[in-house]
Amino acid sequence: MTALSHLDPAFSSVFAIEAVNEPILDGNKTPGYNYFVVQINFVKVVRVVEAVLGIAGARDYFPTLLNSLSTTNFTAALQEACSSSTCGTEVVQALSEAIPILLNISSEYGLEDVFTSKPFYSQRSPLVTNFMNVNWQNNNSSNPADAAMGPQAYDDHLYYKFGGVADADPTAYMESICNLNRVQNDTALGNSPLWFGEWSLATQFDASDAFLCQWGDAQKRAYSQGAGWIYWNFKFEISTLTNGTAWARQWSYLEALNLDLLTEDPSSYYDPNPNFAFRSNRKSSVEASVCPTSRAVITRTSHTARVVFMM
Repeated sequence: MTALSHLDPAFSSVFAIEAVNEPILDGNKTPGYNYFVVQINFVKVVRVVEAVLGIAGARDYFPTLLNSLSTTNFTAALQEACSSSTCGTEVVQALSEAIPILLNISSEYGLEDVFTSKPFYSQRSPLVTNFMNVNWQNNNSSNPADAAMGPQAYDDHLYYKFGGVADADPTAYMESICNLNRVQNDTALGNSPLWFGEWSLATQFDASDAFLCQWGDAQKRAYSQGAGWIYWNFKFEISTLTNGTAWARQWSYLEALNLDLLTEDPSSYYDPNPNFAFRSNRKSSVEASVCPTSRAVITRTSHTARVVFMM
């Protein structure tokens, strides 16, 4: 993925690669992932590929690597890098296994000139290596921040729908989200910048449109304390299998826009201060909806750009 992101124009929009998405919450069940060496090897694989490509920043961690290469064939250069003692045994193994995969991709998709013929060099910046945040797993003493070599970011996912976060009622949900301190806790352990890579409007109870408007506002405000958020999912099936829009209204970004449950501008809110009444465990009933009653003034542009909101 690192090579494709830098060399194939089709992947030019890639800015980050995540090591493992949502490892099992109990770290005792993922013993291999718990060790610092596994995390640093992931980062090293990314940075070695970038060092071979001559990318400033990545070269700083392997200063002699680029000078030792004698070929302008990228896959051949990667093979030469595998003979370097600076990479480490497990990194070399991963790179060696990647080379035939790259060759197969280049043959199947007509990228031979990119991977085997053209002189290679990338003007791009180093990719951001990405991990689930340090507090994602229990029983895991390693901190991915310790593995950073160059730009690195951290990911958190929060779904109230699956339980274990707050009691299944509107007031408990609002009190929980309005006093959320995950960004602060992770930042204190070096896990910054942090974005919330998955969330939705889904609840454990039969939520009204009025509540979902308030719920969306409160979540966006909480998650925007960090580097931004990514909504799950852009579009959800609407059929008899999903009870019409019953599921889509809480899981589909597009349907939430259509129903005015989320604002057209992802950085704006229906309620300018949705969290005030629930801060610091202050008791309050859920307010009436501030959702618009008409969509006549709404002009829609590209929905694709609305799914990801980065600060």
